[in-house]
Amino acid sequence: MSFSLTPAEESRVRLAKLLGYNLDPISTKDMAMIIVISAVYGIDLFAVGFMLWNRRYPPLKSKSPLLMAAAYISCVCWFVGDLQINGHVHLAGTALTNCKGIGVWVRVLLGVCTVSSLIALRSYGLFRVFKQNLPYRGLGLYLPFLVYCVCTLVYGIVAQVLSPSVTVEYMSLLDICYCPNAFRGALYGYIWATWLLVAIINWKIRNIKSSFNESREMAICCVFVFIALTFNTVLQFASPQYPFHQIQRIVTTSLDHLATNLVWWTIMGGPLLNCMFRRQKYFEYWKAKLRKDGFQNEYDMESEDTVFSSHNLSMRASMDDFFLYAEAGHPGERKVPELLPNGAPRPKSARQPNRQNRRSTLAYKRQSAQSARTLTYMRRTNEHSGAASNVDPFDIRPPLSRTTTSASTPPSNDPFGYSRFNNDLHMPPMPR
Repeated sequence: MSFSLTPAEESRVRLAKLLGYNLDPISTKDMAMIIVISAVYGIDLFAVGFMLWNRRYPPLKSKSPLLMAAAYISCVCWFVGDLQINGHVHLAGTALTNCKGIGVWVRVLLGVCTVSSLIALRSYGLFRVFKQNLPYRGLGLYLPFLVYCVCTLVYGIVAQVLSPSVTVEYMSLLDICYCPNAFRGALYGYIWATWLLVAIINWKIRNIKSSFNESREMAICCVFVFIALTFNTVLQFASPQYPFHQIQRIVTTSLDHLATNLVWWTIMGGPLLNCMFRRQKYFEYWKAKLRKDGFQNEYDMESEDTVFSSHNLSMRASMDDFFLYAEAGHPGERKVPELLPNGAPRPKSARQPNRQNRRSTLAYKRQSAQSARTLTYMRRTNEHSGAASNVDPFDIRPPLSRTTTSASTPPSNDPFGYSRFNNDLHMPPMPR
């Protein structure tokens, strides 16, 4: 694949001029753009690998790392399709001459539509939890995404069945893929509808709890995407031959992938960089936000306490749990909040203690009863020590085991070893 002005490229430029087009040859400027964007996606690949390796880190886990990894793959597919459709490389003699396979299925369906639907799925998940009071799982969460995928699949099948002259076709004389205006309009209308839906969902969840509030990030993302969409939509219809002009095709591709990278890093950049450079401090800050919003019990942070492998962290988590639920009656009993995260009343059935709460309540009662028996026996032992002459030695149960014994020899008139109890380091067994 050459980026120099070869005789074949010169003949292509002359042929385009005969057909009435001003065609700029593929040059080193196209190569420089490809290298820069590829390097950016290489850095993104490292970030995605680090994100997946630390996907159990709670601040990263709350950002849906698997969805964001899939979004990265979709962006790469989009970039490969742009190289073909926007005319940055020579197509003749390569698999890129398959304009429907690369231009429609890879660029549009697996690229543009998939990354848009994944961002929409994240936003819909937050809307479902904080506005509809429904769990972040199950068929109800993924059903809109599946419907969107089916519609996208139907779109691809129809484009595959229709004639290339109606959708996208390879022009061998100019070595380029060309799309008619009708197909462009259907494609960009579909993408606009997707991102308008994303914007509406994020507007509805702009006032949710601060721990999961992404309204600022998603507002920035929507601004980036709408700028890129507006520019591309105007260019597609005002200058359909933009792949022939070097500046226009470079600006179009660069703007597309600048927008996708800004969206990805706006969502993942904060927790990802903090996980790299100030992991524990950021986790404490993030956990404090959860505690402030009342979400510490709803969100599982046990794994990160294990990561830090500190007994102090485990004890601090236990004390946090104690203070959060102290009003429930005792530290072992977890009280279900009467209000949902969005402030709506929780259904009465959800306020009943679950099996885990009942288990913790029983464990607390057993521990309290055992402590009471221990204290009672210690008090009786102290009473015996203060009035040994009034105690019947047959009522004293000798200890079952002793780690140390008194250095002094027991009196001969103490056949049951009563005097050694006070010198024993371990308490005798409790009475039944």
